[in-house]
Amino acid sequence: MANLILIPAFNEAKAIGQTLENLNKLDFDIIVINDGSTDSTGKIVSEAAENNPRIQLLSLPLNSGIGAAVQTGLLYARDNQYDYAIQFDGDGQHDAACIEPMLEHAIQHDLSLCIGSRFLDKKSFTSSALRQVGIRFFARLIGSLSSAKVTDPTSGFRVYGPQVIARFAEHYPDDYPEPEALFWCARNGMKVGEYPVTMRERQGGQSSIRYLNTVYYMLKVSFAILIDRLRRKEL
Repeated sequence: MANLILIPAFNEAKAIGQTLENLNKLDFDIIVINDGSTDSTGKIVSEAAENNPRIQLLSLPLNSGIGAAVQTGLLYARDNQYDYAIQFDGDGQHDAACIEPMLEHAIQHDLSLCIGSRFLDKKSFTSSALRQVGIRFFARLIGSLSSAKVTDPTSGFRVYGPQVIARFAEHYPDDYPEPEALFWCARNGMKVGEYPVTMRERQGGQSSIRYLNTVYYMLKVSFAILIDRLRRKEL
C-alpha cells in the first residue's frame, strides 16, 4: 500500500525544515506544495529533498490559497496511484507521531475521510476561545444537516481515502475548504470519522483566518454548506 503525506505551505520558512525532519522518521512519501511563498520555504524544502529522495517539492507560480494547494497535492496523489493521502500542516502545529495510528484507524474503520481532532485529546492545544466558538458552530451546523458528528471540522490534519482523492483531485473548495469538503463527503454518503490527535501552537507563519477575515469566513463557509445541502447527491 502506497501512502502520501501532502503539505500545503505558504511562507512557512520558520517551521517547514523541522516539520520535514520530524516526518523523515516515517516510511511515507512526502510532497510539499509551495503555494507561491515569498520567503525561503521553497529553498528549505529543496535542500531537504536533496537528502531525502522521498520528499518532492511542487511550487505554484503564485499564492493560490489553501484549497488550490491541497487539490494540487490530491491530484498528484491520484495520478501517482497512492492509496491514502494525509494532509499535514507545515507550521509545526501537527504531531507526526499521530499519522500512523490515524491512518490505521481510517483503514480499520473503512473511512473515506478521517479528521484529526484536537478536542478528543485532552493534552492538545485547542486555540483561542473565539476560534473554538467558530469550530463548534460548524460542528453543529454540519451535524444538523448530515450524519457527520464531528468535533473538529476545521482541522487540516486529515486522511483521504481513494474515493475522496479521486473526487477532490477534480473538484475541491477553493476558500477555507475544510468544513465544506467534510460536508460534501457526508452529504454524499461517504463514511466520515475522527481520531484524537495532539496539536501544538503554530511554530511560524500566520493563519489565514484573522481579524475581520473571521466574519467573512463564518458567513462564506456557512452559506456554501447551506447551498451544498440543496444539491442532489453526486455519487
